Amino acid sequence: MSIFTLIDDLAPPALHDAIWQLCWRPRWRFGHQSVADGAGVPFWIMDLGGEPLVDELWALARPRCEAVAGQPLRVYRQYANGHTYGLGGQTHTDDLRPGTHTLLYYPMKTWPPVWEGETVFYDPQGALIGVVQPRPNRALIFDARIPHQGRPPSRLCGTLRVTVAFKLEPVAGPPAAAGAAPG
Repeated sequence: MSIFTLIDDLAPPALHDAIWQLCWRPRWRFGHQSVADGAGVPFWIMDLGGEPLVDELWALARPRCEAVAGQPLRVYRQYANGHTYGLGGQTHTDDLRPGTHTLLYYPMKTWPPVWEGETVFYDPQGALIGVVQPRPNRALIFDARIPHQGRPPSRLCGTLRVTVAFKLEPVAGPPAAAGAAPG
């Protein structure tokens, strides 16, 4: 079984453009952390719950996510993370409940490899087991229990490293509660 599943060119160009524009609205809030204990480095977050464009993106990705999960899924949280040079995320899991998944979307219009900002995955002992380079209009799906981290962009990057995160749970299960992490 694969650590993650990639979907390149998820959105049609008009939707990709519209979501990127949405991510530039002045709704960012600074101070979000990957871990709940307050020991992490803060970064930017924007709530995207109820945004029709983001809901449309989920509708495009849903069949692929459900195929990966092997069951119907629902979104219990959707938001954007923003990282700049020096502001990477901490290693964390998104949810500890079986059957939960994360869909991560890179909405940027351009992202040269020298800007770095990879999403990295670890085994339970902390060994690196996978890396995904950001690429415009790319998405990845993974089991929310896998430890991972959003690395900060390099000093050469003069913009935000943005990801749109969809926290997913089985439709048949109980709604998100104590097992969900801040991620």
